[in-house]
Amino acid sequence: MEKQNSVAKVLRIIGFAVMIGGFLLASIEGPGESTGGMTLSALFSSFVTGMLFIGFSEVIALLQKIYHQLSQSSSSDNDKVEVEQPLVPKEWQPSPLDLDTIQELYPGQKIKISASPFEDYCFVQIEGENHIEVVEVGGFKPRKITADSEPVLVNKIQNWFEK
Repeated sequence: MEKQNSVAKVLRIIGFAVMIGGFLLASIEGPGESTGGMTLSALFSSFVTGMLFIGFSEVIALLQKIYHQLSQSSSSDNDKVEVEQPLVPKEWQPSPLDLDTIQELYPGQKIKISASPFEDYCFVQIEGENHIEVVEVGGFKPRKITADSEPVLVNKIQNWFEK
């Protein structure tokens, strides 16, 4: 069941009341005036004002519907489980541009950059340290991959490196 917005409902009622009030005022005062110019002015202004109120109520009602649709779609998106792409080992080599941009991630450090068996992922050995770091080069800029962000990938590359 859809909940109606109370503000939209009140504005719609006010719009109809203004239009009916203007019509009644014009019909009561109209016969007493000789020119009728004031009658048409009151009738027209009340009609326009009433339509403005009704229009605002429609806009509010439409925004309410959009809000409900977005909240339902975002809750259904949260229910979906992210499907991971299967990691398939593949022979590949990083380009010289990739090597230069990875080197920029480690300024002033002596590093050894090697391709992992998974495309777009390199591992970096920092001189004097025993562990490796995983770097993704498939995007616009290389980025470090941590065990917190992608634990399965990092574990697979570390296991492959230790063999």
